[in-house]
Amino acid sequence: MKNNWQVEINQEGNLFISGEENLGNVVNLFGVQKAEAGICIYAHYLRSVRILLNKLFPTATIKSLDAIEEIIKQEFCDARSVSTFKRYLENAEIPYRSYSNVA
Repeated sequence: MKNNWQVEINQEGNLFISGEENLGNVVNLFGVQKAEAGICIYAHYLRSVRILLNKLFPTATIKSLDAIEEIIKQEFCDARSVSTFKRYLENAEIPYRSYSNVA
């Protein structure tokens, strides 16, 4: 995936990291040339995510939902990879839902 990830905490408090990839000249079984992938972390695990981010980035000030979104976007979507973030979640035993579908 290209670095076009979107990080958003919705009205229910669920964290979504999603991205869309153009498949180029490839047309899939459904006749589309784009695919969407991402992860979802449910609202009741956001406290654990904030604690994890505080451990990983002790100098960052993470006191709001916007700050959580921003640090994930900067540190994992732009600087590293979403796969790296998934590994940190797995090591901290924070459940997440991964998805991939046609856009």
